[in-house]
Amino acid sequence: MADPVLLCIRLNIDRCPVSRIVLILGTDHRFQMRSPEFTTAQHQRFAAFVLATAKDYDVAALAEENDPEALAEKDLVESTIQFIARELGIKHCHCDPDTRTRAALGIRQEGQIRLSHYYLQQPTNSRHRKPLTEEEVQQRMDESDRKREHYWLSKLVEFNTWPVLFVCGAEHSLPFCDLLQKNSLDTVLVAYDWST
Repeated sequence: MADPVLLCIRLNIDRCPVSRIVLILGTDHRFQMRSPEFTTAQHQRFAAFVLATAKDYDVAALAEENDPEALAEKDLVESTIQFIARELGIKHCHCDPDTRTRAALGIRQEGQIRLSHYYLQQPTNSRHRKPLTEEEVQQRMDESDRKREHYWLSKLVEFNTWPVLFVCGAEHSLPFCDLLQKNSLDTVLVAYDWST
């Protein structure tokens, strides 16, 4: 079986001066939100890696799987990625849909999938159904993830700033890379799953 990292085309940016290039950095979302579950040293290593990558590839912007609503839920004004963009003096873009947009697009989180089906399992419900298997839960989560990734693509195209470093959850790095390539964007997989 081929190495999954090879699914993404690695480009020499110097050869593609006018291309729409997206560098993908898959990681744990807790780094984006400066979670207390990680040490200060771990957060500093993450920020240093993002900063070095942005400088090495001379990116014009940073973008991320995140949105202001999610930041507010964590009592944050800005994410680590926003802070770095501000420090570098480059643009930043939140690409994740807020709750209202997710609902309109039919994008659901794992808990929502399980809870909505739990309600349908109750004998008092006129639409009573059997429980979802773990495989069915995973299939519905994957469908929602692909919808989210299409939304990110639309946000990046609308943002129209290249090259851009896009930070997302590790589970999205390969499928998002594939989606970008299918839509004629050049990709560089910086890290499939960056960790300390």
